[in-house]
Amino acid sequence: METGADPSLDSLREALRDRGYLDNRLDRLILSSAGSPHAWLRGALKAGLAAGVFLAFPLLLILIVQNSPPITAPRDILLLGTYLAILCCLLTLLVELAAAGVGRIISMGLGRRGPDPGKLAWGIGSVTALSFALYLSLWWGGREEGGRALGTRVAVLTFILVISLGIGRLTSLTALLSLVKVDRPPHRATPARRRRILLLGILLVVSVLAVPWMKSRVPERGANPPGFSVTPRAGRVLWIGIDGLGGNLLRGLESEGHLTQLSDLAKRGCQARLSLPPADPPALWVSAATGFPPRRHGVSGVETAVLPGVATPLAESPWTQPLVRAASLLNPWVGRVGEVPRSGIHRRDKAIWEILAAKGFPSAVVNWWATWPAEEGPGIRISERAFFRLESGGAPDREVFPPEEMTQLQAEFLRHFAPGAPAGPDARLPAEAGEGPIMDEFHMTQAGKAWKEGRWPLVAVYLNGPDLLARPPVSPADRAGRIIRDGWLVDHLDRLDGKIADLFQAAGENDMIVVEGDPGRGDSSEDDSGFLVLAGPGIGAGLSTSGQLLDVAPTLLRLLGFPLSKEMQGRPLLQCFPPDSPFARDSPAAVATYGQRPQPSRTASEFDPEVLQKLRSLGYIR
Repeated sequence: METGADPSLDSLREALRDRGYLDNRLDRLILSSAGSPHAWLRGALKAGLAAGVFLAFPLLLILIVQNSPPITAPRDILLLGTYLAILCCLLTLLVELAAAGVGRIISMGLGRRGPDPGKLAWGIGSVTALSFALYLSLWWGGREEGGRALGTRVAVLTFILVISLGIGRLTSLTALLSLVKVDRPPHRATPARRRRILLLGILLVVSVLAVPWMKSRVPERGANPPGFSVTPRAGRVLWIGIDGLGGNLLRGLESEGHLTQLSDLAKRGCQARLSLPPADPPALWVSAATGFPPRRHGVSGVETAVLPGVATPLAESPWTQPLVRAASLLNPWVGRVGEVPRSGIHRRDKAIWEILAAKGFPSAVVNWWATWPAEEGPGIRISERAFFRLESGGAPDREVFPPEEMTQLQAEFLRHFAPGAPAGPDARLPAEAGEGPIMDEFHMTQAGKAWKEGRWPLVAVYLNGPDLLARPPVSPADRAGRIIRDGWLVDHLDRLDGKIADLFQAAGENDMIVVEGDPGRGDSSEDDSGFLVLAGPGIGAGLSTSGQLLDVAPTLLRLLGFPLSKEMQGRPLLQCFPPDSPFARDSPAAVATYGQRPQPSRTASEFDPEVLQKLRSLGYIR
């Protein structure tokens, strides 16, 4: 370090050197201006930049490893690293300026008298390190769902300790610049080894208490599930999901003589009241299909964020949410944070039909959320994007599996469902009712064909028309418009009820019908709930029970003869099965895990902007 022109400054720096404060490059970088005017400000700027880079690098590594889909493009990695460096530097700069400010206040208040500046600086750095350790530990422990493998937990703990100690050390140096003066050098050397070990021990205890060490392990994506046995079942299962028909509306319409088939099914079988968490439709219906909450399966909403210039969408996780929020606050300096539709790219857990596929059981799945990209069977997959693609035209992009099914769907769509189709379905509601009824008509037709073919053990269809009708783009003050749309909603539900009756008539003697309802976005009643109606052999007649959304997937697994997964939080609705029912008696041993689904081969789609616009026009994004 060069000698300054002021002999008094030279003496201060010599005192710092004698006490071991200038033994390494980091100390010399921060403390090189000690004693000079505004040394605290220059030191805070240097420490903030150094701490920001120090924090950004491990965060970038974690983001690359944890994101789903994985971040592999060099350009994406470089831009993410730049964003993280900027944001982390701003954050740590604020911390260092605060530490310097505290040091100046203490220095002015104590004057020449008071504790050793070195001891005070070490204390300020220790408080900062403890604060970072506590915040990072609670941040991880409060957000992580399901736990991680031991290696990941140890890596997280190491990350927390290293980051906290490093930033604490830089903060103590910044505080020291504010506390030392020419006539008030530190009295003692740098903290002894014993004090450092004590601080490390406290940080370790704080971190261990907050990191979720005892939670179950989350399987890796694409990991093969362990071998398991299946109890043979003679019948098939038809699963109909109706979004926008909750328990309150169902009971109200039944009392007025509507939905006679659904009411009859409930009397023939079992009806369960389902408690539902507050969430967007994709999150709820993917939870029903996987048996896991949104934070675990990865589909928590309709869209997800894309940072400017970064092609890979960021999955919602404890690592990405703060980055996206910070980038949004920095707009327009970093550019607008973009959006892409959530899809199967973001879904980590296997749905029921993918669990069946592990044993070669084919399924026909129509319009379920997060089934795009439809890349594998066995069976038929008509994804949530298929109707949009048929409307807009253009080259297909994994909307349907197998791909050759798209040709037949295009011909049928043009013949029956396109605007102005010469042979449209009967009793179609007015055009003012929107696309919801037409979408339901199309999807119910495809599910009906698959069910009547009789070769799929599971047929699942999701109908969102009632939800779209119940949440119209009209003003709440437009009472007449609301009444008209309510009439359309009742007419549409009655039409769906008639189609359920038709499918029930096509069921074999061993087949089972499962109808799931959800209040949708149009009903804000806090006391409303979803429902699950089960009818068929082995299901008690006239029974009723209650459960939760996460019980749907375990119940379907029981009906299909598949074992439960110990990871699933829900349980089968056993109250629906009499003691002599095979569903109550015969069940294979539970498996530890079914593993997580493999990552799709390709992630991006040129169709994403059109899908996003379509979701906006339907009211899913406001």
